[in-house]
Amino acid sequence: MTKQKRILVAPLNWGLGHATRCVPIIRALLQQNACVVIGGDGMALAYLKAEFPNLKSISIPDLKIQYPKSGGYLLYFALRLPKLFAQVKKENRLLKKLVRQHEIDGIISDNRYGLYHAQKPSALITHQLFIETTSFKKTVHAIVGKLIQKFTVCWVPDDAEENNLSGRLSHSQKANPKVIFVGLLSRFQGSENKKDIQRKVIAVLSGPEPFRTQLETLLIDELTKLKVKSLIVRGVIAEKNEKVRVNNHVNTIDYLAEKELLRETLQSELVIARSGYSSIMDLVALHQKAILIPTPQQTEQEYLAKHLHKHSLFVFVEQDELNLRKAFAELDAKPKSEPNRSAAESNFLQIFLKSC
Repeated sequence: MTKQKRILVAPLNWGLGHATRCVPIIRALLQQNACVVIGGDGMALAYLKAEFPNLKSISIPDLKIQYPKSGGYLLYFALRLPKLFAQVKKENRLLKKLVRQHEIDGIISDNRYGLYHAQKPSALITHQLFIETTSFKKTVHAIVGKLIQKFTVCWVPDDAEENNLSGRLSHSQKANPKVIFVGLLSRFQGSENKKDIQRKVIAVLSGPEPFRTQLETLLIDELTKLKVKSLIVRGVIAEKNEKVRVNNHVNTIDYLAEKELLRETLQSELVIARSGYSSIMDLVALHQKAILIPTPQQTEQEYLAKHLHKHSLFVFVEQDELNLRKAFAELDAKPKSEPNRSAAESNFLQIFLKSC
């Protein structure tokens, strides 16, 4: 009898996007009779535990990253590089202990660069082979390339073809030979996309503070002034998760599990969301109209929003220039366009499991 492979799946706790795109990975592993152990920290771990309550979970602390309240984004993170590298080493030391304690056969890490192992197959999930930065690009790309090299394989959740979602973040130059493009990874792949419109807007918030709270305040104000029937999913995990009636037009709720979020999204004419890559994959999977508002100072989200706006997929607006009346009008006038979409290649997980 073939031994059941024990696979650790661990996303970065930076918003919920890294966790949500692990959902189809975990489902596929379970379908292939793997024993999945969930690892992580904070909201990312809480989300996966809620989605997969029967799976074993372990705490793997990651670096608590916050954005500066004002400018100086590059300097702010440059000064913290020694701490980031120390965290990678700390993660790796902890992983070695966890592999022994929990008899792990393979590791799947979403953007956690310390979760590689010299004796066990390890896969890194990332769409940022070439991190978007305004300076020191060659240095940053070289650092990322060396970190990727420590893993057995790197999975990019996108198509390799020209008409893709991630643009130059993963296609700007010759990639590392360890890189495999595995197609889009969305928790909503294969979902029933039957529309039942009951409101104009669902706004799905995420990402670091203070920007999440700032956007929530702006949206409540704008949606109230425009008298738009809307639901704001605040993107916070709370013990008491009740729908709150803010006024005659706006309701809020802290968090929605996958099935409830799918239902509420399909009952909405359009989505307002951050331009995080996982959110974009979900929107494409659902053929959903959307207004993208990148997290301020997050160069990756700013690039993705502009890139996809240019290709007529979504409307893009800056948080500090939020004008929903104008954005609604632009979205109504935008011709419908979609990228080539392919489901994740079915054999990349099989190959990984065989190597474990």
